[in-house]
Amino acid sequence: MMEGAVILGSSRVDEGSLIDSWVYVGYPSREKLKGRFETLEELDRLSEGAEIGRNCILRTFTTIYEDVKLGDYVETGHGVLIRSGSRVGEGSRIGSLTQLDGKILVGRRVSIQSRVYLPHLTVVGDEAFIGPGAIVTNDLYPVSSRLTGVRIGARAVVGAGSVLLAGIEVGEEAVVAAGSIVTRDIPPRTVVRGAPAKPVMRREEYDEKRRRYEGKTP
Repeated sequence: MMEGAVILGSSRVDEGSLIDSWVYVGYPSREKLKGRFETLEELDRLSEGAEIGRNCILRTFTTIYEDVKLGDYVETGHGVLIRSGSRVGEGSRIGSLTQLDGKILVGRRVSIQSRVYLPHLTVVGDEAFIGPGAIVTNDLYPVSSRLTGVRIGARAVVGAGSVLLAGIEVGEEAVVAAGSIVTRDIPPRTVVRGAPAKPVMRREEYDEKRRRYEGKTP
């Protein structure tokens, strides 16, 4: 643990993990902060703690709230915020200035790039990719009392700057092109593009285009 890191409450940090300077682990939830507090000792008493797995890397200015569980080999960039109730699976990476803003479920080996916003009730499947600046929402008629989470399937790709409206499901291995606005469910292995996003090809064609782009096709 680097100088300046703060571990609160009954937080557990497993062996091999790096907690960088100015990282908070186990920060108390909002409900507990409504009272008056003035010292780290008071914050420490308020916190129920978080769980950090083995060989994780939490970079500077990351804040992990209480009741968060990070699996082994999870990495955060700088300035990441993960709120209470979130779970992040083994080997996932969360880019700088990204927010997991509520109870979020992130699978294994997920790649979330910088400045992504995931709100309360979002679910992300194993090995999905979410590009920089993507925004997920959870309220169709803000500000309402009904929140509906978005589900992103395993191995799906969400391109940079995309917006996913509340309640939609991105099927397994589906692809959302950069800058798209997704207003309805996307079937598995379907590529969509535009505002609103519409199907433009199958995942097989997308993968073939990528192989050619990479120079891997004879």
